[in-house]
Amino acid sequence: METDDYPSLPQLAHLHARLAVNSRRVEAVVNAQLDAVERFLSATTAEDWEAVAQATRYLANLTPDQIHIDVIHEARRLCEELSRTSSGIKRPKHLARLLAACRAAKQRG
Repeated sequence: METDDYPSLPQLAHLHARLAVNSRRVEAVVNAQLDAVERFLSATTAEDWEAVAQATRYLANLTPDQIHIDVIHEARRLCEELSRTSSGIKRPKHLARLLAACRAAKQRG
C-alpha cells in the first residue's frame, strides 16, 4: 500500500489543530451575526425604532462571509428607506422583508 498520498501522524495532528482553530473562528462569526440579528429582532419587538435603525445599519455593513447576503440586501434597503423618511416613521415598508431574511438566517445558522 502506498503511503505517500496520506499525511503522516504528526501532520494529521497539525491539521486537526488548524481545523479546530478555524472551527472556533467560524463559530465566533456565526455567533456575532446571530447576536446582531437578535438585537435587531429584539428592537423590532420592543418597537424601539432608534435601536432598529442602529441594528439595521450594523447589518447593512456586514459582509457576505459574516451573514447571509439576503440579510445585507434587505438591511441596506431598509437603511435607505429610513434615511429618506421622517424620524418618526413606524413600521417601514422594508421591515417585514428584513425580518424574514433574519429569521431565515437564524434557521440556517
